[in-house]
Parts: sequence; C-alpha cells; structure tokens
Amino acid sequence: MAKPLPQTAQVVIIGGGIHGCSVAYHLAREGWTDVVLLERKQLTSGTTWHAAGLVGQLQGSHATTAFASYGVELLQQIEVETGQNPGFRQSGSISIAVNDERLAELKRKADFAALYGVEAHYLSTEEIAERWPLMNADGVLGGIHMPSDGSANPVDLTQALAKGARMNGAQIFEHVKVAEVLTEGGRATGVRTDQGTITADVVVNCAGMWARELGQQNGVGVPLHACEHYYLVTEPIKDLPGDLPVLRSYCDGTYWKEDAGKLLFGFAHFHAKPWATKGIPESFEFDSLPFVEDDVMEVLELAMNRVPLLQETGIRTFFNGPESYSHDGRFTLGEAPDLKNYYVLAGVNSTGIQSGSGAGKALADWIIAGHPTMDLSEMDPARLEAFQARDPYLRERCPETLVLTYAMHWPNRQRETARGLRRTPFYHPMKARGACFGEVQGWERPLFFASEGETPRIDYSFGRQNWFDAAQAEQQAVREGVGLIDYTMLGKLMVEGADAEAFLQRVCTNNMALKVGRVAYTLMLNERGGIESDVTVARHGPEAFMVMSSISHTRRDRDHLTRHILPGEDVRLRDVTAHYGVLSLAGPKARDVLAAVADIDLTNEAFRFNALQHFHIGHAPVFAQRLSYTGELGWEIFISPDFAEHVFEVLMEAGAPFGLKLVGGEALNALRIEKGFLHWGHDMAYADAPHQMGLEFTCKPDKPIAFVGRDAYVARAAEGAGPFLASIKLRDPAPLLYHNEPVMQGDRIAGYVTSGGYGQSVGAAVGLCFVSPTDGQDRQSLPQGDWFVLVEGEKIPADLSLTALHDPSASRMRS
Repeated sequence: MAKPLPQTAQVVIIGGGIHGCSVAYHLAREGWTDVVLLERKQLTSGTTWHAAGLVGQLQGSHATTAFASYGVELLQQIEVETGQNPGFRQSGSISIAVNDERLAELKRKADFAALYGVEAHYLSTEEIAERWPLMNADGVLGGIHMPSDGSANPVDLTQALAKGARMNGAQIFEHVKVAEVLTEGGRATGVRTDQGTITADVVVNCAGMWARELGQQNGVGVPLHACEHYYLVTEPIKDLPGDLPVLRSYCDGTYWKEDAGKLLFGFAHFHAKPWATKGIPESFEFDSLPFVEDDVMEVLELAMNRVPLLQETGIRTFFNGPESYSHDGRFTLGEAPDLKNYYVLAGVNSTGIQSGSGAGKALADWIIAGHPTMDLSEMDPARLEAFQARDPYLRERCPETLVLTYAMHWPNRQRETARGLRRTPFYHPMKARGACFGEVQGWERPLFFASEGETPRIDYSFGRQNWFDAAQAEQQAVREGVGLIDYTMLGKLMVEGADAEAFLQRVCTNNMALKVGRVAYTLMLNERGGIESDVTVARHGPEAFMVMSSISHTRRDRDHLTRHILPGEDVRLRDVTAHYGVLSLAGPKARDVLAAVADIDLTNEAFRFNALQHFHIGHAPVFAQRLSYTGELGWEIFISPDFAEHVFEVLMEAGAPFGLKLVGGEALNALRIEKGFLHWGHDMAYADAPHQMGLEFTCKPDKPIAFVGRDAYVARAAEGAGPFLASIKLRDPAPLLYHNEPVMQGDRIAGYVTSGGYGQSVGAAVGLCFVSPTDGQDRQSLPQGDWFVLVEGEKIPADLSLTALHDPSASRMRS
C-alpha cells in the first residue's frame, strides 16, 4: 500500500529531476527534514534520464561555474555518503578550434578558468591528436584541455541525491501530480495534488519543462520552452579507448564521449525546433521524439568528417528528446517576484547534470537563509517582462538559445529572433541615419551609427569589430563636442502620495528630502547592507518623485519598492517608462546646442547640476534634468511621444554647426567606464556593499529616517573588507577588454574585469574590476605594485586606479 501524503510540510518541491532532488538533498542535509518532493511520474522521467551526462566545470558566468565546480566535488563524495555510484569518470575534456576566432574564445575561457583554480591549458594540434587518435586533425589549430572534466550517469547521480535526501529525513513521492500551487495574501501556502492537499511554508517549482505552465497558473513567469535535441550512439567499437576525454568541436556543432565501448555524439543544432507547442502530453514519461534525419544531416556530415570512424560504424541509437531552453540562455533561479515563498529552479539549457547539484544547493541555501548567499542576480526571475513569459515569445526565442549553445560566444552577441518588439519614438529617424540596433528587454537600442554608404550591421570578432572606428568617433564627439543618445528605454517609475518622501527616505540611502526640481543618485540596500539597486530620483512635486532605473532592471526595482510599502502608507507606484521619449545631450558644447533651441536660461547658475526644469524646445513642452552618464556636461530631455520626433529634428538642426553626432550604446559603455560610472548587475549586485564600490557618498546614515540596511552598512563600512572596485587601463593599445578577464597583481590573481571597453580619450582598453588586496594591504594602497590583465593567455601590463580614468574631480559635468 502506498504511503499517504502528509497534510503539512515545511517545504514542498515539485519535480523529481536532478534539480528537485538536489534541492531536497541539500535542504535535508542542513537539517530541514520536513521536506516533501512530489514527482508526477518517476524520478528522472522528464528530461534528466536522457541527458548526455557531460560534466564540465567551466561555464559562462561566475555563478554557473561555481555550480559546476561544486558539482564535481559532490560527485567525488556522494557515493561514500549514500552507497550510490553516480558513474562519475574524470576523463577530462578537450575543446578544439578550427579558426582563429574560436581559438581566441577558447583562450579567453582558459583565462576565466584561472579565476577558479580550474586547470585549463593550451594543446597543440599534435597533442590533441595524440590524446584523441580517432579525430581528423585537418584544420584544427589547437585547443584547450581541462583534465578535471568528465561525465556522469544522470539517473545514478539523481538517485544518489534522492537517496541522500531520504537518509536525512526528506520524503519523496512518485506518481503524484501537482494540480495547483495554493496561495493566500501574496504567498504560496501549499499544493493541491491528485492525491490530496499539502499545506506548506515554501513551495519550489523544479518541474523542468513543465515549470513554465505550472508557473503561469499563479502568474509566475518561467522563461523556458522545450526544444528537440538529438544525440546518437554507435555500435560497440573494437579497442575504443575507455579513457578518451570528452571532445568538443564547437564549430562542427558536435561533442563526443566514450560510452561503455561506444561513442555517444550529440549536436548543437544549426536549426532548432520548439517541442510541444500545444502542451506536453499527459502521458509523457521516459519518452523520446521522432528522429528526423533532415534535422541533423548538416551536423552529422561535419561529425563524420571530424571522426571518420563514424563513416564505417553502425548507429545503435538515434535519439531525439526534449530539453528546456530559456529566452536569454540564463537559468531561472530564485523567489518569484510577486509571490512570496514560491521559488523556481528551471531552464538550465542542457547543463542540468553539470550544474544541477550546485544550483540546487544555491537555492536550498537561499531558502534556509531567507536570502541568496551568493550573487545570483543574472538568474533573477524578476528580470522577465510580462511579454517574455508568454508562449508565443518563448516558442520563437528559446530555440535560438539551443542554436547558440555551440555558436561563437561573441562579445555583444545580438539575438535575431523576436526582434523589433519595442521601438522608441526615435527608432525610425535614427535608423534613417545609420543606426545599427541591439536589443535589451525587447527594446531596440542603437549600438552605433554607420557612416553614410555603409551597411549598419555587426561583423563579430574578438578583435576590433567593424563598428570600432564609428564608436571611437562617437566617443570623441562627446568628449570634445556634443553627442545625442536615445535614453528612452530607461525605466521610469512615479512614486506618488502623501507618504512618498518618507517612503523613499526609508528605501533609499541618499537624502530624499529633495526640493522640487532637484535630482539625486542613490542606492537601495537590503537588510544585509548589500546593494539591491542604484537609481536616480527626481522630485517633480510635493508628493511626486520619478525613480529612473537601468533598462534591464525596471521590473526588479518596481518589485523591490512595492515590497517595502507599509500597510496604510499613502504611496502609489506608476510605471511611465513608455510615456516619455528621452534624449541625452552630452558634451562640452551641449549647452550651446540646447541654448539655441530652449526658451530658458541654461547658465551654470540658472540650471545647476542635479536640477530639473520644464521649458520648450521648438514648439514642444519638455522637462530636462542636468545629468550625464558620459562624465561630460549634459542634459537628459524628456518629451511626450507626440512631440518626440519634432524635438529630435530641432536638436539635430541646431547641433549641426557644433558637429553634433548621434551616439550608440557601445560608445556610451566605454564613456561611462572611463568615468568610473557603475552598472548594477555587471559591476555590483546585492552581495556587494557601498564601501567596496566607493559609493559611500550616496549613503546618509544620519538622516532623520533610517534607510533599510543602515546598521549593516555602517558595520560593513567600519570593517572595510574587500574586494574593491577599481578602474584599470591597459598600457598596450592593441588588446581589448570585454569582461571576466583575470586581473593580476604580479603573479597573483587578484580579481577580474567586470566591464570593459576601449577608451578613446585614453587610447587603450579600459575596465572596471573587482580586486582583493593582499594580507596587510588596505584599499588605498591597492594601486601600488605591478598590475596585469590576462588576455588570451598573455599578461598585459596595466595601471590600476581608485579614481576615474577620466575627469576624476567631475568638474566637466558641473561646468
């Protein structure tokens, strides 16, 4: 007789794949024994069971690399703990390059591995052929060897996690379908199943490819869609070496591993297809999908050329199974933004086996602590806009993630699907003037402006891309003349009501008792003194403020503010992002251009820095705030959409005698890095404290209303622990910085680049970087010593600075 379901639990986990079992295991191991895991069929029966089982420690970000590194540790110990062998073989991996750009990418990946102490070293073509004698070495330029990589058995690993969870007190129930997550008062309160209801304090959605549909029932967006994913297994191959490393040939779109005397080889498809667009069949369990040869023939031909033995070896298994892919290639991990105690771990893009153990631990740690214990901001469920959670968008966008898995991971790589969704009022006039657009949160944003007669497109490279000269000219215009930038897509949230000022005083670190017409840059902290966001706040009236956020964090900031409104507080939030077009006019000649068309006094005395005023440009009513993300004199001009093109045309005409130039996001990024201006999610996140960023000036601990996290801020500032953010500039003008390049003090890896660009005014690559001091070294002494940045395996001499590389006194902005 089946054991009856309990009526209550501390935590209910939905889904018995590797993620659900990992969360259960890590919760139970930490003493949370009242944990119930529910699986609709059998453990692993969704997508876990047919995974290829590759275990690679180096992933695309700091968080996912940490997950994978922990996963290897767990694989080495879980058999001793549970008696269940996870089938781990540490055979290593080799990634090969067949062109110079791929070799540059692999070398950069090896640089990144050094940050985590993961061994990764270059191999010549001859050395690769020696380790992988079945490979056709024609065209192979070299590759990267990672000895600690390998493979595991997905089912055995998941069963080991499940067994460990049970051993520590968790309960696991198979053949129980969750029909509904129950909620009350904005909180998850349990689940209703086909075998009864369980009341719970916490509900965790680890439902794999069902996670999206389950989340939709409660308005929780889980951005993933199942896509068809193929692999093949050969007949047994005589004398096949059992210790072959996993071989990855990204340009061929193929990976190979030895599998019990056979070769398993899988594909990163050049053309991917979404699966179950009308819903996943109720009966799905350990199912495979139809194998369509035409879908893989192009990649199969490349595979047979790379490993010629395949041309004379039979295929035992032609497999096609569903895998979940997200809209942006990132996990969804964390608490739902609009529903307390509802957590999600899903959409891991075919990296479940190598990342699942670590991701499950990270979520379990979050649940236990009540907050993330590491930086998981890239995976935040709140990054999702409402339109991105809809099936039509996900069906179009998610297959591209599969296609890009083995494609070149170019810096500034732009998606091609689901484009043109959100256009600013300046889209068409800027397109007519040569704008090449990128996409952020559906917004089409100019990246650079092509010269007349040139096609506005990106020719990707790890070297200087085709837009490099254009971006340099745009930077020069802002530094020496004047530039015009589309800022429309920045988030704009009105905070209104009789208690608006007191509310903002509580959630913001800076003093929000602003006079009407004043603007302030401020942080918002959490109770631990970490930075939840940085925003600009403008006071529009006695009971009206505008909070301005970066493009990709608008929803997250709105949710953060919403959570802090107290019962009975007269505070209303209103998103006005689409109500205004915004143009930034920046550069030493910005005042001259604006004075030619505005009907107000623009002198420094009449229109001060951090001030806001209403006036007219041409016939259009506008308001502008004197700010600049470029580090130069500038104004951010807000226009209603009906007048937007008119204002654009007036400014372009008035700016012509002053050499006004349109400026895109690539130039803006380099300008703000030169000036030391930060970007939340790149240069800081919620684990980082203001003193680490040099942002103490935004924190007013003595203001009348204490801000959230004040005591923690004061304590952390007094402790003074690093790492610290600094500016860095390469001495060699040739190499380029993007992000994640290791920063070295002598031979010691001291940190990494958080944001990189090429600074026109300094004539070299520049970056912001996190660096840790040596024992006995304080922040102020950091610039001392010999500094380097590791770029494609070479140590490039660099200068480190605790102040901005451009105009550290900020006199130009205030002039």
